[in-house]
Amino acid sequence: MNPMRPYGAMAVRAAVCVAVVSSMAAGVWAQEGATPRHTGVPHDWSERHIVFSRDALAQHPELIYREPRILHQAMQRWQAPNSNVFSGADGLSAFAGTFSQRDWNLALGSHVIAHMYPAKFSFDPAAAPDCSNDYVVFGMLVPGIPGANGGQANLVALNNLYVNSSGTGFCSGIKAPTVFFAYNATTVTGGKILTSPVLSMDGTKIAFVESVAGTSPQAIFHVLTWTKGQGAIKNAVAPGASMTSLTFAPASCSASSPWVDYGADIAYVGSDKGTLYKIKGVFKGTPTLVTDNIWPVTVHANYNLSPPVLDAGRSALMVGSSDGSLYRIDTTTGGLTALVVGLRGGPTPGIVGAPIVDVANGTTFVVSANDGTSAVLVEADTSAMTQKSKARIGLGSAGGTKLNLYEPALSNDYFTDPSTGVIRLCGTNPADTNPWQYSFGFSGTTMNTTASFSQQLLSSTTARCTGWTEFFNATLGIDFFFFGLTQDCTAKGGSGGCVAETTGDTPMTTATVNGGPSGIVVDNYSNAAEAASIYLTTETGGTGYKFTQNGLQ
Repeated sequence: MNPMRPYGAMAVRAAVCVAVVSSMAAGVWAQEGATPRHTGVPHDWSERHIVFSRDALAQHPELIYREPRILHQAMQRWQAPNSNVFSGADGLSAFAGTFSQRDWNLALGSHVIAHMYPAKFSFDPAAAPDCSNDYVVFGMLVPGIPGANGGQANLVALNNLYVNSSGTGFCSGIKAPTVFFAYNATTVTGGKILTSPVLSMDGTKIAFVESVAGTSPQAIFHVLTWTKGQGAIKNAVAPGASMTSLTFAPASCSASSPWVDYGADIAYVGSDKGTLYKIKGVFKGTPTLVTDNIWPVTVHANYNLSPPVLDAGRSALMVGSSDGSLYRIDTTTGGLTALVVGLRGGPTPGIVGAPIVDVANGTTFVVSANDGTSAVLVEADTSAMTQKSKARIGLGSAGGTKLNLYEPALSNDYFTDPSTGVIRLCGTNPADTNPWQYSFGFSGTTMNTTASFSQQLLSSTTARCTGWTEFFNATLGIDFFFFGLTQDCTAKGGSGGCVAETTGDTPMTTATVNGGPSGIVVDNYSNAAEAASIYLTTETGGTGYKFTQNGLQ
């Protein structure tokens, strides 16, 4: 990580910003009313969609208090010297190189659709990894029988995560994860979980959406207060009174994972009919649909919405649409502003990945597979909703083949100074649909339009890329990027899909994940064996995986 440039008042403000982070990290606890509640660290789809830079954040340190996703990333990236925050307080030897043992995979009994993320909870970032209380939860596609016990679970959590097949992981003597809980969360016949779950800050509750298609479509927002030990993967338990359910839309919800504003206890979620909804009382009350002169907001009728991302400091809710436009909703007035990014109709899927929002510098990044010429990565001014920069990332669907392109990821250097950072993502070959990776630098906070690096990943016009996830491992001093490929990816002697890791403009390391991975979440940089990991699900076959960050073991 580059040292902060010492320039007067800005350096002072940045130092204050880091001091605020350090003091908050010293005891990660929250007050709810008069009762102190432990606050851990959720790792879910939304975590990496909020970005910032240190100098810009130093001008607005109040954002650290307003948005816990900022605090968690700042704690990870700018830890105080000798800090145990996120690194774990265990006495095992430092993790370096790769482990000879492979981590685990477990049959979950059902598959997921592209771009579904699991959610992982770390109980105490200032202590050693917790075998009992740290868990990862997977939502799955299989519909259950409403209210019934028994049968296949569609919401499964695992603990004892930090293990390997030899029993030499941090959870010593255990060779596989154990089922923490397993629920049949279906409440309406045919209801499925098609999007990613979100965790409460203390990890005791899970918010997710049940989607019902067909002649009477609907979307149902659930909040589950789980109980350890309930159910098994093939013998699920109905949640009963431990789950609240709110039908919020007369339409299915196949693409828009909920965004939770933790400070206001509000969720925002979109439907397949192009309407964005606001739900209050998510984790601290009773979920209630807000219906007033502002909400719900029709963004563009009958076009799917991406997951929304909130820039709370600007009261700006950013969301992409399958119509090819990026939208900004003013959460206080309902005002709607659009920026055309891609084409509408034909083979073009519009914007399917959630925006990446820089809440300190006031910019937003989105991807479209076709703007009429090629696939594009666009940087927009969040407030003005004007295009700052457009980079071309290959043919995409401009050649007539429908394909989805998902989110980019920003390097750790960007969080120190955008002009030293890069943004990385998957596109395609300029002339066909072979998957390529692209990297773009910045001039100040404006993305350059010429790639600083590009490279074909596979010779396969039918293989597809997932979105990218970045994680700076402070223990190793390595900035990791993770993504997946759906097929034709030879990995460790196997064929099929794979998960891939790169540390920049370097050859990728891969591990076989047949059918390709779903969205990828990353947990921490503990120095305990097997405890700095990534989690994902296969898009086919219904298998949950854990790999070490370093070497994908």
